[in-house]
Amino acid sequence: MDKVFEKIAQETVKFNLGDEEIWRELYEPLYLEPPKDVGVIRDERYGPAERNRLDIFFPLNKDTDKPVLLFVHGGGFFSGDKGWSEKCWANIGYYFAQQGMVVVVANHQLVPHVVYPGGADDIQLIREWIYNNITSEKYGSGSPNKVILFGHSSGGAHIASNLYAAGDPSRSSRKDIFPPVAGVIYLSTPFWFDRTRPIRQRTLRQYFGSDAEDIWGPVSPLGLFDRLPDDSPLLDYDQVPVYIGTVKWEVKEAADASIAFFNSYRARSRPAGTLPQYHVLDKHNHLR
Repeated sequence: MDKVFEKIAQETVKFNLGDEEIWRELYEPLYLEPPKDVGVIRDERYGPAERNRLDIFFPLNKDTDKPVLLFVHGGGFFSGDKGWSEKCWANIGYYFAQQGMVVVVANHQLVPHVVYPGGADDIQLIREWIYNNITSEKYGSGSPNKVILFGHSSGGAHIASNLYAAGDPSRSSRKDIFPPVAGVIYLSTPFWFDRTRPIRQRTLRQYFGSDAEDIWGPVSPLGLFDRLPDDSPLLDYDQVPVYIGTVKWEVKEAADASIAFFNSYRARSRPAGTLPQYHVLDKHNHLR
């Protein structure tokens, strides 16, 4: 990892989404080779759109009722893919499957081909697919009641927008959590958006229909959370634990938004004042 960390230290908070090949060459030798004790099923459909596909990684044993991890990639709302590298996101699947979990790594629709709340709706379709299928021996005999959601960057934003849909009365009036969620991991997630960045202005217009804060603000992940009903089970840390992860060299948007979400969660959580877990990963930046 020394070469990787040296490159990250040179780059710090700066990155270029076009540098994938440079990073692929650095990371590829470090990824796990496909373990022989992990089964993989690729490109299962979970919905009607072309990108509504997911991969499943699972331990090749007879255990049942395994915990399940759903991982959703980032990419600024307009890029990213579960198959970006043969080993990249698959490495997450292999690693956690070797820890005894069933792992689902999913794609979602990207702008300009999807608008709010389409990304969140994709997450709902994935969760429902897991609930209806993951107990099958074909998919590793996972438990639909032990599902942890893990989103990186915009993937985390889509997960939050799905979970906190009740903050938008036009979308959902449900107070329960269905399908069940055992916990949430947000890594480098933009719960709020920095509209001073031209690239973000464009994606806000494409996804929310406007880059005006009074339009997208109430339906941003943070806006939805702040408008959840006071009796929402999502505010109960003991029922749905929340982990917020960020990195040493985080982009300003995700760093500021993670702190804002941390404070909003603390203000609304049950038991009163409960803090979400918060961790800064050393030696990393937003993408690496």
